[in-house]
Amino acid sequence: MAPLTRSSLAPAGQTPTIRVRAKHRQKVSVVAALFRCVRTGRARLVHETFVDRYVDDFLYAQFLRERVLRLRRGGRPLVLVHDGAPLHRGEWTQDVLDDFYPRLEVFRFPGYAPELNPVEQLWTWAKGDQLVNFVPDDLGQLAAATEHVVGLAERDPRRLNSFFDASELPW
Repeated sequence: MAPLTRSSLAPAGQTPTIRVRAKHRQKVSVVAALFRCVRTGRARLVHETFVDRYVDDFLYAQFLRERVLRLRRGGRPLVLVHDGAPLHRGEWTQDVLDDFYPRLEVFRFPGYAPELNPVEQLWTWAKGDQLVNFVPDDLGQLAAATEHVVGLAERDPRRLNSFFDASELPW
């Protein structure tokens, strides 16, 4: 609930104050997958929002199974690239990946390489450009604002492609 803050153009000596009504550790978590078709170059975003919950291995595996892998019907191969976060390496996630092998090929980003991950570009845009200095009154307002911003990206294929293009990998 604490906002990401940035500098303002306030006159010198008149620093603006942001009052936060957050309770300790209240949060909105979002998990997302960015797709890019190798043949057409078309980008797509799938996401899920969790209010006042942490995304763990179980929720991530459920997201993969129900929102990501379900979209890839017809036996077409899919390459999944994600970082080494514990939720990406857990038992539930491994079970999902095993169920979809060999149609699913999995690669991991290096230990810490956000510049390679297009989803990190999405988070930078959403939090650093769209929600900067936003102070919600409650979790519902934060969840609605988050859904709105991620929805803007979801409906904008050019923006989604820009997240891939900003990544340092040769997609």
